[in-house]
Amino acid sequence: MNIQVTGPDQVIYKYFLDNADAPAVFPLTAGNGSYIVLAFENVGGDQYVSLLTHSLTLELKSEFLPFLYPNQYVDFSEDNDAIHLAAELSADAKTDLEALTAIYQYVTENITYDEEKAATVESGYLPDVDDTLRTKTGICFDYAALSVAMLRSLSIPAKLSIGYSGEIHHAWIDVYMESIGWVKNAVEFNGREWKMMDPTFASALGEEQNIRDYIGDGSNYILQYVR
Repeated sequence: MNIQVTGPDQVIYKYFLDNADAPAVFPLTAGNGSYIVLAFENVGGDQYVSLLTHSLTLELKSEFLPFLYPNQYVDFSEDNDAIHLAAELSADAKTDLEALTAIYQYVTENITYDEEKAATVESGYLPDVDDTLRTKTGICFDYAALSVAMLRSLSIPAKLSIGYSGEIHHAWIDVYMESIGWVKNAVEFNGREWKMMDPTFASALGEEQNIRDYIGDGSNYILQYVR
């Protein structure tokens, strides 16, 4: 089954269900306004028939709600090992920034980029945060989903952003800090300025200055979707 959601930003979000009997959560991330939901059933090959057309108006009690809960792309529950680890890593954190730093450092120091997976991953792939934690490997999607799941479990609003880094399809994170608001593309603070803190590149290339300059330049990132 193919689900398409179009929000007030006019971006078409596409979701796929392999098992229509299993529950799935599709986030409405474009804020307040009108949404149109379309559902299609696959009848063979690339042929689909329309099952449902539904319109709705969203009025959020808080702009953060879509970015605090699990969904099909950032799937987690209190039983996940990743969520238990997030609680351990942030146990001594006194601020959301300290919690973010602890999670960022763990992910970048312990997860290795999987080149083979990146070369063979198929369309429709969905991350498994505990599998990423267990194998300690993943692609950009896995890094971002794990980081976002851990942050959301600590009630820190976080967005999983999908788009392009140069010409490469990529995923990264945005985080809300109580002291400053939304910090786009995930960040670090060097005492003078915030820098983009893309966890995939940071893990793969460590402290190499040229890649850190690239990571810190928001113009290198083109956003398509927010999950």
